[in-house]
Amino acid sequence: MSTSSKAVPGLRGRAGRSTAAVVALGLGLAGITGCSDSAGPEAGEVTTQDLQELEDELAGIDERVGVLEEGGVTGGDVISDPSAGDDTTAFFGDTESYLGEEVTVSAAVSELTPTADVGASFLIGGDVGDPIPVVWTGEPPTLGVDDVVQVTGTVYQVQQDTFEEDFGIAADDLFEDAAGWFSAEEGDVAISAGEVTVLQAQAD
Repeated sequence: MSTSSKAVPGLRGRAGRSTAAVVALGLGLAGITGCSDSAGPEAGEVTTQDLQELEDELAGIDERVGVLEEGGVTGGDVISDPSAGDDTTAFFGDTESYLGEEVTVSAAVSELTPTADVGASFLIGGDVGDPIPVVWTGEPPTLGVDDVVQVTGTVYQVQQDTFEEDFGIAADDLFEDAAGWFSAEEGDVAISAGEVTVLQAQAD
């Protein structure tokens, strides 16, 4: 199974404009400081410390822009921004190390699994590794292949005898073909989702 690559429009443009605005502000503040002949800072003046803090903030914005451009918006529709607590890049690089842990990952839906109306199941894929099953027992979201979603949940190894305990629902109640699903996924890593958010629908 493979995922299609699709950029999320608007993110790069907004990030670039934010960086430019901060650069312009920094240059303006530097000019103000250079024109000051006062021996010490007065009310309303910009100090060297102010400029250093601005420079540090600019460096942080540049780093976040780099994440969005290099790993977040391209290459498999994976959105990964460590500053937002997103585990996408690290998770798909080594899924088994996250067993038993809660993660937040963002990626494109690569396949929808036929289920009853009591929940949903689908595969999401990153830049590396195989697509990962997601099991959701809330109200079924309206999803399509290539939709970009953010999923927060706990990582489990799929085992038929512990499925109901781990995922909060009996497999026969969720899947139209539980035996077929276990045949494909047993022993692999899956996410028991507590929250599913559609970041971008395929039709957008």
